[in-house]
Amino acid sequence: MDNALNALFGKPDYSHIASDKTATISITAAEMSAVLYAYDRGVSELDADSMRQLEAVIAKLKDELHP
Repeated sequence: MDNALNALFGKPDYSHIASDKTATISITAAEMSAVLYAYDRGVSELDADSMRQLEAVIAKLKDELHP
């Protein structure tokens, strides 16, 4: 039972699609600020708007890496 729960709710394994790759995305000034804020202060310190901007960057990267 524990293995079934881990399969559903454990850390996902993307090793079957992950590879070294160069990715290029365009980001807004607000998104760049959120990335720098997260780097300097930590993701847990982001306010709601900055977290949304960071999530937008992550979504853009995901779409570039695995459309």
